[in-house]
Amino acid sequence: MALPDSKEIGKFQQLIIKNPIGFVAAVFFVMFGVTYFINIRKNDNSEEYWKEQYEKEKENNDALKLELLINAGVLKKQDAVIKEANTTLREETADAAIEIIKSRENEK
Repeated sequence: MALPDSKEIGKFQQLIIKNPIGFVAAVFFVMFGVTYFINIRKNDNSEEYWKEQYEKEKENNDALKLELLINAGVLKKQDAVIKEANTTLREETADAAIEIIKSRENEK
């Protein structure tokens, strides 16, 4: 089979014959680019889906954990400790404030 004469083939084919490696590289990069952008869109959609799933599971887990803590009485104990600490802090602050006010009055 004889090669066709350059007058018998088009300009595009002439470019391919002159630089076959460049043609293969161009086709590869075009296909790579198309595949890459298709996969990016798929990844964006799946990322959004999994993010929503994660948030739902986290909310369910937090609600379950809260109920378990309430049932175990841990939160009631913590509330009691916080109230006691607040009361102690108020009393100490009030005592200190009264002492400061008395010392200022004595200075006058």
